[in-house]
Amino acid sequence: MSIFGSYFVMTMLREAGWPRRRGLFRSEAVIDTSITDVIINQMVDWAASLGACRPRLALQVIALMFQDRDWEGENAPKILVFINGAKKDLWNARGNKAPHDIVDPFKLSKHGKMIPSKVLKSNTVRKELEQLCLDGLLWGLANPDRFKTWFESSEKSQRDQLPFYKKAGLAVDSITTLSEFLKDGEQMLKFYETEIGRLPPIPARLLADARALGRDINMSKTS
Repeated sequence: MSIFGSYFVMTMLREAGWPRRRGLFRSEAVIDTSITDVIINQMVDWAASLGACRPRLALQVIALMFQDRDWEGENAPKILVFINGAKKDLWNARGNKAPHDIVDPFKLSKHGKMIPSKVLKSNTVRKELEQLCLDGLLWGLANPDRFKTWFESSEKSQRDQLPFYKKAGLAVDSITTLSEFLKDGEQMLKFYETEIGRLPPIPARLLADARALGRDINMSKTS
């Protein structure tokens, strides 16, 4: 089983200084659920950014997620069916919200302020994180314009708030641009390839499905 969702979440938690021990002597390692929920949201937005703006990378990630499936056989993953059937109406009903609000991840904070870090390593949670990552990738592939509209609106809103941040004494020196956001997302995949393994080539059927969505993968890096 691929671990893209889990890898992103665990990497970002480590960067934030989690997990931590409750006490000094052989205490259980725990994570802050509120922080983890924010990171899960970031993971979905990251996946959506790949689908929307770096489709070739997104397709390679999807290919690895389904590496145990025969892409030439009848059991090949059908991303068009998933997007146009199971998810399209639900996603559209949620409007132009952030990708994580459209995908609507589970909330670990419902289970308390602190939980054992081993919960994230359970098969159930890992599978849920991979599904959220896949949903983000596919939403981005199907909705590149909606992603860019959301990001531009979010960036503008944050820039408008900069004077208030400074007046309140909050250390916000700059707002992340789309180019910077995408560069950070690509770096996460480079870390993955260095630590876990290389991304595979894109199966012909998966490439055909992406083109059926109107994505010209051969045009450019950002098509």
